[in-house]
Amino acid sequence: MKPKIRPVNVQPFGKDLLITDPYNLSDGLVVSYHALLLMSLMDGSRSLLDIKADFLKATGYIITDEELRSFLELLDKHLFLDNENFQRAIKEEREKLLKDGIRRMSHVFEVYPSDPEECRKFLMGEEKEKRELLGIMVPHMDIRVAKETYWEGYGRLKDNKKLLIILGVSHYWHEKPFSALPLDMETPFGVLKVNKKLLEKIQNFYNFDITHDLLSYRMEHSIEFASLYGKMLFPQANALALIVSYGDKSLLRQLAENLMRTIDKELKDTLIISSVDLSHVGKKFGDLKSYDPSFRDEEYLKLLQELNYEEAFDLLERDSNLTRIDGQYTNFVFSHMIKLAGFTKGELFDYKTYYEYPTDSIVSYASMGF
Repeated sequence: MKPKIRPVNVQPFGKDLLITDPYNLSDGLVVSYHALLLMSLMDGSRSLLDIKADFLKATGYIITDEELRSFLELLDKHLFLDNENFQRAIKEEREKLLKDGIRRMSHVFEVYPSDPEECRKFLMGEEKEKRELLGIMVPHMDIRVAKETYWEGYGRLKDNKKLLIILGVSHYWHEKPFSALPLDMETPFGVLKVNKKLLEKIQNFYNFDITHDLLSYRMEHSIEFASLYGKMLFPQANALALIVSYGDKSLLRQLAENLMRTIDKELKDTLIISSVDLSHVGKKFGDLKSYDPSFRDEEYLKLLQELNYEEAFDLLERDSNLTRIDGQYTNFVFSHMIKLAGFTKGELFDYKTYYEYPTDSIVSYASMGF
């Protein structure tokens, strides 16, 4: 037996550590730093005897067979081992979602109301001059915090869109560079239908299952929050929702071009949404303390506004995305689509930062239209 830990999330929890499941299939587990070291040795290459020997070298502690067996049983119970038990749980959850056919709301009550009229009042702001926009970049920040900035983008849209292309980012484990959601999306305003024909057309460009990362969508707020505004503003529209997780410029450019080929005949009735936030700095994100990220955001946003998205991508690549702008890949696809449609410049509507005092952390976000 050579146990292997599957990808998990690790974060400080007092004097210990909290291990959580990126797929949200199981509850979290609080462990010591020594337990985390033991888990790190379970990489699929070591036998139980090797794990015990390497743990002894690192700590000077002789772990017994019974202790190791009990710990493995605990990890298996929480589905943290990459084994048949975990694969069976993944398969069952995927089948359940596909059978239901709907991505259920996961942030309702906590972030926004379930009642349609209450939700409409919550989401909407002051009346704004309407624009003929093909695309908007908007936040996916907690709507309670960033409501004004959301509405700076959504509030300017004319009600003439029949197709919504929602481009989100991955906050959960995502194996493929991008994926598409095969499920309709539940909102307080009714179900936002997925355009199955367009989904099939996109699939035809690729030799892997573009719905493989289905489980990543269950809690994904970058998709959910965009679907709320989309269904509220365009009740008759259908949608294609994608998560863009990673990729080089060639892959991202190709994805944008394939999307444009797919929606070519419907372009005039289409709204493309880039659901992204900007910088993430401070203790919550691994920095010693928070700092003002506007120096990077302003440079990045100016390049996007001029549709110099390749330069914007390179800017973040040069220092490994210093301020952790999470729209790096999504905005490349979004901007390339906008440029292919013949646009040359956008308009920045709003930019803000949110400071979270308990964690001494800052998240920035903006809205922009094309």
